[in-house]
Amino acid sequence: MSEITGAIDLSKIPEDDFDPELDLRVAVVREGAVLGSTVVKAGNRREPLRFAVQFDTPLLPGATLPCPVRLLVGPDVSDLELMGIDTLSHVVDLAGPRSDTDGGGDTRPGMDASASASYEVKVDVGVLVVDVSLYHCWLYCCRTYTLRGRVVCRQWQYNPASGRWSFCDAPVPGATVEAYDVDRFFFWYHRDLIKSAVTDVNGNFVIRFRWCCLRWRPWLLQNWGLDPDMLNQIQALLARAGLRLPPMPPGPGPDPLYLQQLAAQASILPKSRMLAAPGVVDEPMSAESMMAVLPTSPELAALHIWPWWDRNDCAPDVVFRVTQLCGDTLRVIRNESNAQTRWDIPANLHVTLLANSLACCLPSCFDPECPECLKVTFVGCTAAEQIGATAGPPDLRGYAYPALTLDRPFYGSLQIRGGVGSDVDYFKVQVSRNGGPWSDLAEPAFGGFTRSYWDGSTSVVAPAPAFTPILKNGQTVMITRHHYEDLHPAIPRFGGAVIWYDYDTLFYFDTLANPGLTPDALYQLRFVGYTADAADNLVLSSERILPGCGQQTTESVYIRIDNQAKVHPLPTALHPCGPGTVHDCTVEPDCYIRQICVNEGTPGQYCISACDMVRLSANDTLTVHFSVTVPPTTEDGHLGAYTMTAEYGVAQTFDIGTGVHGTFASDPTFELGPTYAEALMQGAPRPHWYGGHYKVTLRGSDFERCCAYILRLRAWKRTANCNDPSQVHRNEFEVAFTILRPELCPDVCPEPGDVQPAGPLPSPAMRG
Repeated sequence: MSEITGAIDLSKIPEDDFDPELDLRVAVVREGAVLGSTVVKAGNRREPLRFAVQFDTPLLPGATLPCPVRLLVGPDVSDLELMGIDTLSHVVDLAGPRSDTDGGGDTRPGMDASASASYEVKVDVGVLVVDVSLYHCWLYCCRTYTLRGRVVCRQWQYNPASGRWSFCDAPVPGATVEAYDVDRFFFWYHRDLIKSAVTDVNGNFVIRFRWCCLRWRPWLLQNWGLDPDMLNQIQALLARAGLRLPPMPPGPGPDPLYLQQLAAQASILPKSRMLAAPGVVDEPMSAESMMAVLPTSPELAALHIWPWWDRNDCAPDVVFRVTQLCGDTLRVIRNESNAQTRWDIPANLHVTLLANSLACCLPSCFDPECPECLKVTFVGCTAAEQIGATAGPPDLRGYAYPALTLDRPFYGSLQIRGGVGSDVDYFKVQVSRNGGPWSDLAEPAFGGFTRSYWDGSTSVVAPAPAFTPILKNGQTVMITRHHYEDLHPAIPRFGGAVIWYDYDTLFYFDTLANPGLTPDALYQLRFVGYTADAADNLVLSSERILPGCGQQTTESVYIRIDNQAKVHPLPTALHPCGPGTVHDCTVEPDCYIRQICVNEGTPGQYCISACDMVRLSANDTLTVHFSVTVPPTTEDGHLGAYTMTAEYGVAQTFDIGTGVHGTFASDPTFELGPTYAEALMQGAPRPHWYGGHYKVTLRGSDFERCCAYILRLRAWKRTANCNDPSQVHRNEFEVAFTILRPELCPDVCPEPGDVQPAGPLPSPAMRG
């Protein structure tokens, strides 16, 4: 172990500027690493401040003499900050006189790596005088930052009286909030963890840290990544200037040779500013040299992207990542992208971080329930007030959002949420299907769940208590949250209440577990409540149908169910489905392209097949006949919309049927949509749209390149359960062929007079 000693002279610092409590760090540095350091307090400026730093001697394998080191004096900051801030620097040659404490300290050639540990050097560097400007930087270039914030679940609530939505922020306790600093270097980015904190019961957190105004030295940073958004923006900027990025470098981080190659390409452009700065391509890591040849961009400079932005990193650029242990699972409940970076934050920053649906949040947005009633608030993600309850005509009972003319049926396992009075210990659910008699909802359609509570720690109680239907005194019932609390008095209370992460789930209406029990239909649900005695047996005489809160009528909710059946006619060559195709074997919905014809209605018309090579002039037509349907039953008719696109080249596409490239037309079905709302205006009987047979006519001029094209037809139903309908009960069909335009590719497609046309070639059938 070697040692460097010396003294720091602070006598030049004015009395008014001197801080006796300032901690100074003295470090021995070589090859971008701190070998050893010590911290001393400024104390008295009139007396030299002694220090001693111990470190392992840097000795190359086989060498007899140690390498020199650099001694840095600066504020007490991290290794990276110390090497990036202005410091007092002093080179120390360790090859001078030394003492060997371990029997002579053998330094002969060939000694192993452990020799550096026994090679002891003691050097005194004397007095190091600190300049006033350096000292001012140590005082003011490093600042203390405070990040205060709150992690919440934003819960939207609908007020049927006012017809308006409002939100309430429920706190997320016990979540770990990590603050990261973001650096951008061309299309690379780097994230460095600043500090983390854990949220309290109110979701609040505080992160305090010290930050120094550093020189921009990206080559000192490790673990770079590629930012696709920045890559796209840089590519677009360079393309406008006639530049293309070279092939991607093999490594994950900034590559000076790659930048040098780009600078060389840019320097030969006619509009290059290279003549004003000869030789700059020899300095690719300099922002000035790069900007001498690259186009300017205020947008990229505002996003702190080097070389368009090149300044000292004097303030943190912060993004957040939030995790929470819910049950036995560590969940990422917020993960900000680079596009969400807060650039150059102030010394005091307050943020509200909205958690995603995976978070466990406290029920601060709910009032305690009133007794002697039950209120259904949500079916899935749809407020109960936004579900149809009138028989019409039209009969919109059980549809979501009838007031908005969306008329969405439900599907799957539906979370039924609401509140039940504290005088109800157990309840069961009764159901009426299509207006039939009431019967008890049986398992598995009467589905249970688990809910956890907060016990004041940073973790969530596991395993979470189960709320599942049980057979009690001849009735299949579910325990209420209030009664569970009564039976488990040891559960911690805060503010007089148990803090449940799931405050309002009543049960799950599972329509998929046994389709024979819950086929597609209109269902009406109501609730029967019971009181339990001291032995926790049902008091059967307490059985009552529960009224709605604030009303004298029975609380009930209509739910229109439409699950997707995997039923399809046998596949054919022109209408395949299943494995190996993109077309699902279902008629809920079904879609397929029936026929494609060139110059339809003219003497020279002909129809093509998949994989054909088709010669078109700009004025030729291509008519596509297609079908989009759902089953013609009273339980269905829930087609939502369809689209058709043409895909070609490298990720290029255009929409079909919107008017720019053809217009959808009847063939012969009149209600052609392509959306449910448009079909209603065309005469479809609400709430049903069954689809039908349609066509669209394109012109040769719509195909702007000689290329292979894929016509992709997509269709979906409008079923709802916390989802985008276009991504759930959906189907698609595609046909591929090649378009040749003689005027665009004469070498590939000569004029008919030059080569005898062969017409469309026989080809495989259209594929799904």
